[in-house]
Amino acid sequence: MKGKILITGASGLLGRALVDLFLKKDFFVLGQYHTKKPAQTKNCEWLPADFSTLTGIREFLRENRLRFKECKFLVNNYGPITYKETTELTSEDFRCDFFHNVITAVEISDFFIKNTALRSVVNIGFEFAGIIKPYKKILAYAAAKNALLLITESFAEKNKAIRFNMVCPATLAGAAVKMQKGQTVSPEKVAQEIHEILLKVG
Repeated sequence: MKGKILITGASGLLGRALVDLFLKKDFFVLGQYHTKKPAQTKNCEWLPADFSTLTGIREFLRENRLRFKECKFLVNNYGPITYKETTELTSEDFRCDFFHNVITAVEISDFFIKNTALRSVVNIGFEFAGIIKPYKKILAYAAAKNALLLITESFAEKNKAIRFNMVCPATLAGAAVKMQKGQTVSPEKVAQEIHEILLKVG
């Protein structure tokens, strides 16, 4: 066994590809899901969690503290998207996307830094993270993912013993929200890239 990994958002499109790949690569996978528990698989433990509140995130971390103790790898894959015309966005939409995409990743990462054997983290961004441009239907999500990029870089600077990276894939083939322009990429290909980055030495 190569180690233990927590994958948040593990029951989603990319999450399922990540779980499958890390199991094939001989990892023990802790897969977080919200409501629909995936089928049981050898060397995978499914952990329910509601990340809609800080209380929910903190209960998840507290309840699974012993499971996480020897966890060396973390993929913050959880991050829903608000898909709405920019002119229709409300402050609540921005708060929602920021909370789900940023606060959840920060809370879990901070807990893992302080309480586990963490060696490497990959946060999931989106294709245009770090690019300043106007957005028509994903502005709240884009703002949140750009904030997550800044946080990833800052965590990397302050935690030199742990590798922090961000993967920013194109739209996933099969995704519910499709971008009007740009490429699509298979979840399996993105999972492979995340695996390589997570385990990269040096």
